[in-house]
Amino acid sequence: MRAERKPKPLAACSVCRALSNERENLNQRCNATLHGRRCAGIYKSALAYLWDPCESCDATGKVGSQTCPACGGFGWRIYG
Repeated sequence: MRAERKPKPLAACSVCRALSNERENLNQRCNATLHGRRCAGIYKSALAYLWDPCESCDATGKVGSQTCPACGGFGWRIYG
């Protein structure tokens, strides 16, 4: 049986491109840590981005029973 593809992420950080699926994060400061400090970026809507399905997991977010390390479990990567 083949797993279903995940929906595309809702938000991406304007600086580090961290992804989020939570609506509460939109227009809020990014939670990611870069070089020991909190990222200064803001989560913006990712609806306008072009997306590629992750080649490692075929957009399912899982490789076997583990979270896909290539896409962080989101199943999608920002094009380019």
